[in-house]
Amino acid sequence: MRKQFYNFILFLLLGLTSCNIGAGTHGSLKSYQYPITKHKLEKAVMTVLKDNPKIFIDDIQNYIIDNTNGKNDTIRNNSYNDTTTYLTIKINTDKELNEYTIRYSGDEESWKTDSTSSISICYAYDKFGKGGSEGNGGVGRKLLKQLVNVFELELIEKIDKELNLTHSSEE
Repeated sequence: MRKQFYNFILFLLLGLTSCNIGAGTHGSLKSYQYPITKHKLEKAVMTVLKDNPKIFIDDIQNYIIDNTNGKNDTIRNNSYNDTTTYLTIKINTDKELNEYTIRYSGDEESWKTDSTSSISICYAYDKFGKGGSEGNGGVGRKLLKQLVNVFELELIEKIDKELNLTHSSEE
């Protein structure tokens, strides 16, 4: 009986801690909240991207090989660059070329009704391909600080200026 109790407690603790992983399997490295609708935030992001020559959208189509019933098929898979929920960008500074996948919070219904919105960094990589997500633990503190500093300098500060607002953030 005692062993069953301990197994139950262990099962419960494991279940509860798994809930802290974050959004999906990637989680969030850092999130930026704004007191505006998602559509206004998205418009500001796109304006900043258009006006900042150091940032470009990674529009390379990703392909995967699907092996079903012994047949191979090439499928376009750009789920992390649909430009609606996810956007993959590269920031090229004098010293760095970093890649970020950002996500707008919420779903299509909340975008229509919510008066607040946010974007978060799902994945971040340096020019050597080092990095990852919160969910996979691929980003150490030092690397995270470096990646976030570039992201904030080249994108977030410019979004704040474009919107004439100050974001709040969450790590």
